[in-house]
Amino acid sequence: MIKTANFEIIKLKERKPLITGLCISAAMLVLVLFNIKEFWANDVFNWAGAIKCLALFAIMTAFLIIKIKLPKWVEFGVSIAMLFAGPYLIFEMVRLLVGAPEYTSYIYEMNLIFYVALQFLVFIFTQSPRVAIVSGLVISWGVHIANELVLLIRGTPLVPTDLYAITTAMTVTTPQSWHFNVSMLLGTLCCVAMIAFVWQFKLVYPKWWARIPAVIVGIAITANCIYEIAILDYESFSTSTFDQESTNNVNGIALGFYINCRKMQFDEPVGYSEAAIEEFLSQYTDETLEEGEELPNIIVVMNESFADLSYVGKLRTDNPYMEYFNSLTRKYPHGKLLVSVLGGGTCNTEFEFLTSLSMLNMPNNCYAYMQHITGETPSLASYLNGFGYRSIAMHPFYEICWKRNSIYPFMGFEDYISGEDMSDDHGIYVSADRWEKGFGDDVEYIRTLISDSFFYKELIKEFESKGEDEKMFIFAVTVQNHSSYEYDGEDFETDVHITNYEGEYPRAEQYLSLVKDSNEALEELITYFEGVDEKTMIVFFGDHQPNVEHQLINQMAPYRNLIVNSYLSRYMTPFVIWANYDIGEAEDLGVMSANYLGLTALEYAGVPLSREYQMIMDTREVSIAQNAWGYYDKFHAWYDREDEAYKDEILNIYNYYTYWMLNDR
Repeated sequence: MIKTANFEIIKLKERKPLITGLCISAAMLVLVLFNIKEFWANDVFNWAGAIKCLALFAIMTAFLIIKIKLPKWVEFGVSIAMLFAGPYLIFEMVRLLVGAPEYTSYIYEMNLIFYVALQFLVFIFTQSPRVAIVSGLVISWGVHIANELVLLIRGTPLVPTDLYAITTAMTVTTPQSWHFNVSMLLGTLCCVAMIAFVWQFKLVYPKWWARIPAVIVGIAITANCIYEIAILDYESFSTSTFDQESTNNVNGIALGFYINCRKMQFDEPVGYSEAAIEEFLSQYTDETLEEGEELPNIIVVMNESFADLSYVGKLRTDNPYMEYFNSLTRKYPHGKLLVSVLGGGTCNTEFEFLTSLSMLNMPNNCYAYMQHITGETPSLASYLNGFGYRSIAMHPFYEICWKRNSIYPFMGFEDYISGEDMSDDHGIYVSADRWEKGFGDDVEYIRTLISDSFFYKELIKEFESKGEDEKMFIFAVTVQNHSSYEYDGEDFETDVHITNYEGEYPRAEQYLSLVKDSNEALEELITYFEGVDEKTMIVFFGDHQPNVEHQLINQMAPYRNLIVNSYLSRYMTPFVIWANYDIGEAEDLGVMSANYLGLTALEYAGVPLSREYQMIMDTREVSIAQNAWGYYDKFHAWYDREDEAYKDEILNIYNYYTYWMLNDR
């Protein structure tokens, strides 16, 4: 007990509050002991973390069992001071909980605004600083602890689209695997300690009318925060929805989540109406399969970063790197694929191919898988299911990447086989280690990633497991050629070297050596299916070009940024449509975009097209290829997206249809 004159400042709480406080303290102790193993890392005990934990536990317990009594005028001042200090304290608790790095002053301020808005919004309605602060603490703790739990268990933090499919999002988490790391323990103890301290002080207004200026101040502060948030130039922030953890470390969780939400914004096209779509589609009739017509197995291989750098400019090497692929283009339909991404963003090419929708009609800088697929979405997989196909997706990496484990079921795939399924030593996704050899010793790696050759063997195993009369649609995404191209292990040899440009380009040469390996693996795959009796088609294409040395690209195309066709050459990859039966001549299909390629494959396979697919195919009469920044018309003239050159009705309908598919359907 501490006294000042005849006034008791600190004393033990009365019996019931004291017992409640001790119970809460005991619960926190159990939480710490349950997660005690988290203080060991690589057999080294985290003494610093343990000492901080003990100190916070002692402070928390003290605030839970003691009662602080101050003179009314002092308590009034403390309450007001806490009200304005509250958002800062909440944000510091959050930073402790997530183990966040130091932010720049601007990022710190922008994150702080969210906590200020939350707290003062509660204050407007409650007129209680302690209720406002405690509400901010509890809400912030709950949201961030959920984010951290999902991050620990599945390797990626929560993103806004998880809220649309919370059941699916939670399939990668189970209560048995939930645990708190040291940062989460420290943040939780800090949160409880602050709640116990803040709750000691109750604001008592000297007069009833004093509430009026308090409400006005609260409204002014909240309105200013909301205004600052609303006018935030979210497009200017560097984000990566593939590596959201790194983005959160740079931008903060609150700001990062908000930026993702804003990038999900999908504005209704001008003149949009469902009636306009239906009226246009009424001119088409769904095609039907002729009786007795046999459809082939369809295998699609989207090969990671598979590209021909000679599209950009002249390139000579001491060893050929696409010899077999080039031999296929002399016998089978082929062309150049215009895509919307460079050096990454695989999911957008994948999205275009599978849905037959174009990134041209999507919000700027979005990642469709992460921000716009929130439920059942028709795709080639679901469409082929209707013709009796068994649809399977395969990818020799972690199932959670680009949220494929959530997205593929939405698209109608009956099964998804990931890297975890290709090894007896199941890999566990840990964000910091995701590029390591994470799938055990019973797979084949090139550098640190599962090789194309091994992956194709797994694909063949899956194909051989099908029933005798069963038709398969396999969508296979490789990973072998993924950046970066700076691996220096002794188990990989760079055997392709650039000979016609001065300078050293080890990244480009390592990349070209990887493409050479992919080329050889493709030959193994095609050789196998040449011996298969069943009609089978293989569609092979690259998802995007690699991120190699800019100096090399500048030498290959010095005026690239001045000529649109030269600039767009960096957004083109090769494709070929192979079959073990006659599908016609080796037609050069020219430049095509990914949204058309899947439907083009269906045409070659003889699969009847729906009204909607016929409409999309007919857009090629106006726009032969599209990407996120514009489109080529039938005369190969380029129209920028900003030109809003949707002058042809069918392009407008296609735009409306995209919006309807993802938002209104």
